[in-house]
Amino acid sequence: MPAQPTPVSGKTVEVQNPPMARLSLFYVLYFALLGCIAPYWGLYLQNRDFAAEDIGLLMAGFGLVRVAAPNLWAALGPLFPSPVHMVRLAGSLTLLCFVFIWQADSFSSVLLVMLGYGFFWAAMLPQYEAITMRALGNQIGLYSRIRVWGSVGFIVLVLLAGYLFDLFSVALLPFIMLLLMSGIVLNSWLMPASTGHVREFHEGDGFLRIAGQGPVVLFILMTVLLQISHGPYYTFFSIYLESLSYQSWQIGLLWAVGVAAEVILFWQFRHLAERLSLKNWCVVSLLLTSIRWLLIALVPGSVVVLVMAQLMHAFSFGAMHVVAMRYVQMFFPAAMQGQGQALYSSIGFGMGSAIGAWLSGSLWNVLGGSEVFVLAGLVSVVALLLVTFIFRSETN
Repeated sequence: MPAQPTPVSGKTVEVQNPPMARLSLFYVLYFALLGCIAPYWGLYLQNRDFAAEDIGLLMAGFGLVRVAAPNLWAALGPLFPSPVHMVRLAGSLTLLCFVFIWQADSFSSVLLVMLGYGFFWAAMLPQYEAITMRALGNQIGLYSRIRVWGSVGFIVLVLLAGYLFDLFSVALLPFIMLLLMSGIVLNSWLMPASTGHVREFHEGDGFLRIAGQGPVVLFILMTVLLQISHGPYYTFFSIYLESLSYQSWQIGLLWAVGVAAEVILFWQFRHLAERLSLKNWCVVSLLLTSIRWLLIALVPGSVVVLVMAQLMHAFSFGAMHVVAMRYVQMFFPAAMQGQGQALYSSIGFGMGSAIGAWLSGSLWNVLGGSEVFVLAGLVSVVALLLVTFIFRSETN
């Protein structure tokens, strides 16, 4: 790709042959690792005889550590020669913490391992998102073409793992995760250290001033509510399906269907983006998210209905994530992109995921799976009402 000027936040950025393969490989490995955690980590914990409430608390702790970690790592950014150096350290420490999972034999020790590797794992994605957006000159169309490989990695992993777990056991999961973590570390050391690096100076309170503005607060609140609604899905969807006599390969296939829909949206989003304003993309996506959770709650025995619900993942995650990348780009100048990504990741995903996991774990045995997914649908409706009636015109 020839160098070309691209306007970003009122500035011109030179795009100098970004390492597309290395950037794409990170997303493949990172989201393949997520494909271990989201569909199967709850099953793994259940296989180790943890109760539903304990699983909810463990996943909540894992989500909660993602609140502090990205912001702390972003604040430490100036101490590193480049964001790639930070990713290298975080990846190595993630791997080091995770190897103790085989020695963890109690709730507290498993929680300690999850908090440890989660703290360092959470540092990587916001920095890589900022690295990628800078390397691509913040061209959202090119970003979606790279980010799609993360979805491909997720699909391949959940299908392969589901097949392997049916043949052997879900106890195989930590070995797969260890291999993926090793791949992430190796890829980070092969990445040019200068990739997407920008050195700029700004006032120390500038980030807090921007983060406290009304549109930013509403955007983060919307993201928190969206992730709370995903709590039962990421924590208990596989357990829910297993209780309905679905086999591991079927569970993996249903997860893959959702991410395949996400892949198609990522691949085509640059052609679809201008059809709706950012606000209206949020409205449509949140409406479909609410319908998705209600379908899973009310008709879980129908494979056709579950496939339809999983296809809506293209909107409940895919469209919402790409739109969120655009919002972060709009709200924060180039020098604060890493901090902006960290805020979105930590408060939106971290806090929202932690609350969602804790609530779903607390209510799962009390109310039942179907009822918890109905509540998830209602949380999505609250987010929908927030966007529809409170988002102002400047957030369009």
